[in-house]
Amino acid sequence: MISSIDLASQLSALTIFGLLGLYLLGRKNANPIRTALALACLANSAWALMLVLFPLRYTIPFPSDLAEFVRDYFWMAFLLKAMTTPDSPPPALLGSLRRLLWILLGTALVTLLYNQWSGANALNTMPKSDLVLHVALSIFGITLVEQYFRNTPAHARWGIKFLCLGLGTLFVYDFLLYAEGLLFSHVRGTLWITRGFINTLTAPLILISILRNREWAGQIHVSRHLVFHSVSLLGSGLYLLFMAAAGYYLRSVGGDWGPVLQFTFLAAATLLLLIVMFSGKIRSKFKVWINKHFFSYQYDYREEWMKFTRTLLSSDSPGKIYEAAITALGTLVECQKGALWMESEPGKPYECVAALGIGRALRPLAPDSSLIRFLSRSRWVIDLDEYRPGFPPYPDLVIPDWLSEIEDAWLIVPLMLYNQLIGFILLAQPLSKIEFNWEVSDLLKAAGHQLANSLAQQQASEALLVARQFESFHRMSAFIVHDLKNLIAQLSLLLENAEKHKNNPEFQEDVLFTIDNSVTKMNQLLLRLRGASTGQEQHSLDLHQRVRAALLSKSKFKPVPSLTVRQNARIRADPERLERVIGHIIQNACEATPYDGHVEILLDSTPTEAILEIRDSGKGMEEDFVKERLFRPFDSTKTSGMGIGAYECRTYVEELGGSVTVSSTVGKGTLFRLSFPLPLPPLSEVGIDASIRTG
Repeated sequence: MISSIDLASQLSALTIFGLLGLYLLGRKNANPIRTALALACLANSAWALMLVLFPLRYTIPFPSDLAEFVRDYFWMAFLLKAMTTPDSPPPALLGSLRRLLWILLGTALVTLLYNQWSGANALNTMPKSDLVLHVALSIFGITLVEQYFRNTPAHARWGIKFLCLGLGTLFVYDFLLYAEGLLFSHVRGTLWITRGFINTLTAPLILISILRNREWAGQIHVSRHLVFHSVSLLGSGLYLLFMAAAGYYLRSVGGDWGPVLQFTFLAAATLLLLIVMFSGKIRSKFKVWINKHFFSYQYDYREEWMKFTRTLLSSDSPGKIYEAAITALGTLVECQKGALWMESEPGKPYECVAALGIGRALRPLAPDSSLIRFLSRSRWVIDLDEYRPGFPPYPDLVIPDWLSEIEDAWLIVPLMLYNQLIGFILLAQPLSKIEFNWEVSDLLKAAGHQLANSLAQQQASEALLVARQFESFHRMSAFIVHDLKNLIAQLSLLLENAEKHKNNPEFQEDVLFTIDNSVTKMNQLLLRLRGASTGQEQHSLDLHQRVRAALLSKSKFKPVPSLTVRQNARIRADPERLERVIGHIIQNACEATPYDGHVEILLDSTPTEAILEIRDSGKGMEEDFVKERLFRPFDSTKTSGMGIGAYECRTYVEELGGSVTVSSTVGKGTLFRLSFPLPLPPLSEVGIDASIRTG
């Protein structure tokens, strides 16, 4: 008769491998490797069944021996099938392994038939030929496991290492069992009975690999509560079994105190188990551990992140990004109401910058308040349903009464930018009840980091916009100061000559004209400084007239410039600004040229552009100065200069779509060439080689 231990051993292997095989066969979308693994598990279960049905091996030997060889064949066939991948060993090696497997199995079948015919049946007198075949198959199985693991890419070994460990254990145990039998001419009964338990212990390792390889098992959806209670029950049973063994050991070595020590030890072990089972903290941690390591997450993170990003980017204006941030975070937990607090500047209070669905007044929070310090230090998502002042899990947190009394207040999510808390979001209760667990907390914290980056970028963009506005204002102010300097120079010249020419009617007329012109320009400068658009409007202009006006404003300079018009043109520009930049280049040319030199201005045009050249015979400039310093703002070689004129000239001409080029030779002079795009066909020729002098 089969012993109870032997029966329990084989039934455990029969049950667990049978369930594994049926589970794998029940998956949709058949996969060859999964099918081979399922057949191997069922063959292992059938082998255990043979041992249960035919315990008296020495009476009916054939079915159990045959079942064992079939089991070995299916495990080895699975390993060979699993190695047939793009990363598999060379085909020649696989072919050799397959041929060797068939040779071993053929020899085993012949040996089985011969042993049955010869009557060599007893377990304690198993033929050496049978033992040798079992040892050979065990060694071959170990070799296949080693080849499978070694030829699997390093990044994929994570999924198969437990399978290899489990199958390696099966074949190594068989090798030790039959090698000892071959050495001592009989198989030890204890080792034979233990095989079922050894097989059972390897099944969880194989299951882990099944779960890690989706192409083998597909998705598995099991109740968390079922797994929690099942694992708890299994763990409790194993614990009690171990404690019972320890108690039995104490009883056997304790002499007269043995029974007392045994029962005392078992009572203490049971009490410890009850304490652990009824500890809420331990149960909670155990649930989290099971959820993190045994289950697919409840969120489809790709879909949630795409939805979160779409919501965050849905704001149609920068000013609505705060409301979009609340909505984006709320969609992750089905929440439609919330409020956002942001830190405007370091050290300033956290102000409520947006609120959705919360009607009551929301106050600012000081940087040294308990809530801000707690969020900055812990970075936790605070569950207000669990909050009680002075109690875990927030013993050192004090939330303001007005905040905790907000209707349906639920979660406070920190917005961390690196190690700095830039704000936080208060979320109200969701539409449907959601359990706040580690997964919800991790998701909200990750989303909080992303929101912090987006909001910080928005704040940086707003600060950059303000900085650019100040930069534009400062640049315009510099241009205006430059123009005022020129006007002051003209008025100063009048004052210097007033005493000498005050009775000269022509001088008086010139004074009135200059003052009127200066007042007009000052008024225009004030309008520009106030943000008026007068200085930014563009009109269709006669370029010849604008050049003559610029020449007229520089009529007092020596030498007097000459103007030659080959082909006039009309361009689109602001008349005052265009006249100013042309006048600046003319003035610079006159100042750089001695009185006996010359300044020549040439106006020409092509079908696509108008060209204005200003050439002087002055002292010229070095090439490095033209490249590095000429158009650099606030860089000037003049003692009274500001370094703005040339910079403004090139900036404005490029705004019009044109270009400014300069060629200069030290001691010979400089040529400025300004080109302007033509929006209209060029005008009829005004004058060819006509020399026009002003002054």
